[in-house]
Amino acid sequence: MVGTFLLAATPGGGGEFDIFANVLESRGVVLAVLVVLVLMSLVCWFIIAYKWLWFLRLKSLSKGFVDAYWEAQNPNEIYELARESSCPESRIFVAGFRELGQLKQRKKGTGALTQGFENIERAVNRARTQEGYRFEGLVGFLGTTGSTAPFIGLFGTVWGIMTAFAGLGQMDEDANLLATVTPPIAEALVATAIGLLAAIPAVMAYNYFVRRIRRINTEVDSFSADYLNTLRRLYFAH
Repeated sequence: MVGTFLLAATPGGGGEFDIFANVLESRGVVLAVLVVLVLMSLVCWFIIAYKWLWFLRLKSLSKGFVDAYWEAQNPNEIYELARESSCPESRIFVAGFRELGQLKQRKKGTGALTQGFENIERAVNRARTQEGYRFEGLVGFLGTTGSTAPFIGLFGTVWGIMTAFAGLGQMDEDANLLATVTPPIAEALVATAIGLLAAIPAVMAYNYFVRRIRRINTEVDSFSADYLNTLRRLYFAH
C-alpha cells in the first residue's frame, strides 16, 4: 500500500520509486546526513576486510610460533625466531626473555636465580595487555557505527519530514497535496534506510570480532601462563 502511495505521488505516476534518484536529489541537512552515513559505511567495510585478513594472518603466525615453542628444548633456541615473528605470543616471549636476561646480568655470578620473578611477570603481563589493545584496534568504530547510524538516519528523516510539512504553507491553491509532500518525505525516509544499511553489517561484524578477540585473548593468556611456568621451573628452582 505504501508502494502504491509513493508510486501515485511520484511525478508521472507511471514509474517505479528510484532510491538512487532520491539520494542524488537530496539537499541540505538530509544530503549531509546521507554523506555521513555513506562515509561511515565505507569505513566500516574497509575495517571489516582489513581486520578479517589481519586476524587470519595472526592465526597462522601464532600457530607456527607456538608449535615451534613447544618443540624447542630450551627458550634460548627460539629467541631469534621470536624476534623475527610478529604474533602476540612471540612479543610476549621476547618481553619476558629480555627481562630474564637483564635479571641474570644484575645477578651474574651469584648462582641460580631465586628472586626477581615478579619483574618477569610484570613484563609479560604488560606485553599481554598491549597485545589486547592491538586486537581491539579499529573494532570500536564498528560498534559506534552500529549504535549511532540508525539515529543519524532517523535525524535526517525527521528533518526532511519537517521540511516537507513546512513547505505546505507555500503551496499554491491548485497544487496537488500528495505530489507536493510525498517526494520530500520519500527522500527523507531514504536516510533511515541507509542508516540501517550502514548499521546492520557493522553490528554483525562487531559481534564477530568481539567473539574472536575474546577467544584469542584466552589463547594468549594460556600461553603466557605456560611460559611463566616454564621460566620459573628452568631458572627459579630452589
